[in-house]
Amino acid sequence: MSGAKQAAGAKRGAKVPVRPSRPRGRPTSEDAAEIDNALIDAALAEFIREGYGGASMRGIAKAANVARTTLQARFDSKEALFQAIMTQQIARMSAAASLDSDGAADLKAGLRAYAKRALFYSLESDYLHVNRLIYGASHQFPEVARAALESTRTGIEQITRFIARCAEADGIPCRHPEIPAEGFILMLRGWYGRAFLRETAVPAAERESWVDAMVDLLVAGRASW
Repeated sequence: MSGAKQAAGAKRGAKVPVRPSRPRGRPTSEDAAEIDNALIDAALAEFIREGYGGASMRGIAKAANVARTTLQARFDSKEALFQAIMTQQIARMSAAASLDSDGAADLKAGLRAYAKRALFYSLESDYLHVNRLIYGASHQFPEVARAALESTRTGIEQITRFIARCAEADGIPCRHPEIPAEGFILMLRGWYGRAFLRETAVPAAERESWVDAMVDLLVAGRASW
């Protein structure tokens, strides 16, 4: 297309696709993922700016520079978009707080690493904005509360598998790994809630000291798991 034709198209207000360089034809899985991520990023920015209740599909489509029909073909509602945001954040959290290791599973070391990385990520990134949305909107919008509960469930499942793996590696019976896993995740969420509400930032040393003490307390009861 010539420069003159491009300028004419711009004057007519032609939409700019999320990925204009993609060749014609059916999008690849990578293309689709990139488009979805762009839409999710636009939705998160809109939710942060307007709040969950004030955000609209029209505004999100405009921010993403796509037609509303394009947005709704991929995400049919604000609820679907918010769930996608939570799923994305959970995936990033999982990568940041991975329990995988090339060596032998170490229960204390793994739990400490998970807790410290998870709390750091939660207090320093977009996840902080997501949690502010949850705190502010969950009482009014049940779909927001459901997305938050799904995040908690995912964390409990991750820790349950890790505890079971450590029990097998250490030769220590563990009848109900889901119980200490739930306690671990809920203690993390409780501490995070308090830190979230404080007027000043929590020093890293204070956060890490609490994690060490919490893990020591939890693991001290391992024989009863």
